[in-house]
Amino acid sequence: MSVNDTPHIHPTKRESAASGAPTPLFGSAADSFVQQLRLASQAHRAGRLDEAITSYLRLLAVRPDHAELHNNLGVALRLAGKLEASVSHHRLALAADPQNPALHSNLGNALRAVNRFDEAVKHHYRSIALSRDYAEGFFNLALCLRDLGRLDEAIGCFSRALTIHPDNRRVRVEFAIALLMQGELEAGFAAYEIRKRLPETPTPDFAQAAWEGGPLQGKRILLYPEQGLSDVLLFVRFARELKRRGATVLVLCQALLKDLLRSADYIDEVVAEGEKVPEFDTHASLVSLPHLCRADFATLSAEPPYLRAPEESRIKLGRRERAKQRIGIYWAAMPGQAQDRQRSVSFEHFLALSGDPELLFFSLQGGVHQKDIQAFGAGGLVHDVGRGIFDFAEAATALSQLDLLISIDAPVAHLAAAMGVKTWVLLPSTADWRWQLGGAGAPWYPSARLFQQTSPGNWNDVFTALRRELDVLKKAIPA
Repeated sequence: MSVNDTPHIHPTKRESAASGAPTPLFGSAADSFVQQLRLASQAHRAGRLDEAITSYLRLLAVRPDHAELHNNLGVALRLAGKLEASVSHHRLALAADPQNPALHSNLGNALRAVNRFDEAVKHHYRSIALSRDYAEGFFNLALCLRDLGRLDEAIGCFSRALTIHPDNRRVRVEFAIALLMQGELEAGFAAYEIRKRLPETPTPDFAQAAWEGGPLQGKRILLYPEQGLSDVLLFVRFARELKRRGATVLVLCQALLKDLLRSADYIDEVVAEGEKVPEFDTHASLVSLPHLCRADFATLSAEPPYLRAPEESRIKLGRRERAKQRIGIYWAAMPGQAQDRQRSVSFEHFLALSGDPELLFFSLQGGVHQKDIQAFGAGGLVHDVGRGIFDFAEAATALSQLDLLISIDAPVAHLAAAMGVKTWVLLPSTADWRWQLGGAGAPWYPSARLFQQTSPGNWNDVFTALRRELDVLKKAIPA
């Protein structure tokens, strides 16, 4: 069996099995090779990547030109983060079997992972030219076109993949994300409900029935987090609508969010994951609320901020007489998060903004990248507030004292924008669907402005535009 690569953007990467036959061999040595390749592939599918890679490399010494072996090794290396080696092994696989549509598609996936989109698209097109009914080829091509912002073409390819395999849930999820990125929010969120039927989507173990959009007067509804912190911060806004409909609103959330959400007057009770859940009548995923509430997306940007800082806090930000703007910065995603390399920015880019007496910078950065401030000798230029922030209630207090937050795509950006704080969000060329695609405005947040890369990995143009806007901002403030 071979491992055929069918990655997707949200919510995780996954490999699926597809049939394939190794080159025929004869005798006990051949039988042993086939058995060892099968065992390596099983370890691969089970997620034991180091074991699989070691086994593949050992087998390469026996069969250095084996296409399936190079393909499987390329997939495993990509999942392990060894991206350039992955590309090279996929090239070797294709050299050994150049008319194999799956190998063209898999090389395209590896090239996509290293942001070589134009070359990736060529191999994806070659894969479907070789096999017009190759559903996975159309699917992988659609993902790449979506990354490039060619949404109409991507949607067409997703549709073709679904024509071939209409029951493929994973394709339906990615098709829904393309609709959301295109701004078709009502249709996109309705289609996105299919994600609940994917094996990696958490399924709550509740005896009560899920809410399907019916009357809520006098009922107790429990809202639970399905994905990450950003989704809670983004979609908890719809709890206000449930409250208006007469519900008692209970929210189950990550512990870091508990004290923040307790300050919201439209939430009746907040419990952290691991704590005892109170009695309730029905439940819903926070991510499903835009669909279940039949949201009027055209009016979202006109709604007032829906999160605020608690009244009491230990965090107080300082001032300087000449500083016109107090600016918070956040530059690095937490290690291990999806697409953290693409979303993160070198601290040097932010450091280049310092040295202006009219701008006072505060770091809200958490985790290991807090050390960047001292590593770059910036202790006297950027005030490290992040070391004193231990949950989102404290982060909200810091944000409430800022004039502006400049942040990568991270939960703190969603928090600031939900509070109505002026927020500039720095996005990679392939942005998360929650920010949609293209344009300077975010559909959810009137106080947010988006600065997106024009080409993969190019933050220079982003910061050129950002510095220009900082100059405009300073000039607009009275002396």
